[in-house]
Amino acid sequence: MDQGLKQRIIGALVLIVAAVVFLPMLLSGQDETVTVEIDAPPAPQMDEREIDVAAPVELPQPEQVPDLPPTPLPDPQPIPLPEPTEPSEPPEPAVAVAPTPPAADAVPPAPAEPASAQPERAASAPSGDWVVQLGSFSSSANAEGLRETLLTQGYNAYTQSSSVDGQSVTRVFVGPVIDRAGANRLRDELARRHGSKGMVVAYDADNRAQ
Repeated sequence: MDQGLKQRIIGALVLIVAAVVFLPMLLSGQDETVTVEIDAPPAPQMDEREIDVAAPVELPQPEQVPDLPPTPLPDPQPIPLPEPTEPSEPPEPAVAVAPTPPAADAVPPAPAEPASAQPERAASAPSGDWVVQLGSFSSSANAEGLRETLLTQGYNAYTQSSSVDGQSVTRVFVGPVIDRAGANRLRDELARRHGSKGMVVAYDADNRAQ
């Protein structure tokens, strides 16, 4: 039976017994002492249960791993760099060498031409102080050929024709140059390129291009 229900029944019985005992006393007015013994039910016994507690589980100890020495890394090897190649020197430009006129046509340059000589009009040249006389030719064709070669090489060349001892002579000039030192350098340059060394003369009315 439920414990609570038992207690309620016991309580009800106690009240009934009390009513039975005290109600006649109240009604009769007599002071009577009534001893009522009430047998209380024994206290309920609690069930005792044994609970098996699992024994503690022993975990295995971790294994000791021996310390390994660090593996040395190889030293970095330097990467060989290619040696810089020296730039090759550019080839010197080819120099066109004009054909040397025949020696038979060459006539020694005259220091001055007579007043009666009529100079032939040639390519005009700018004003200056010095010119290089590269040669004198009895053949005007040879003189004109040398002049054309010099013009194609970038030189300011011109010709001048005159009569020496009754013989027609055509001279080839390069210039003028403003100073004597520059004229000397021009003479040496022409000698290297054409193989014949000219003569530096003053640029005046006698050898001026007309």
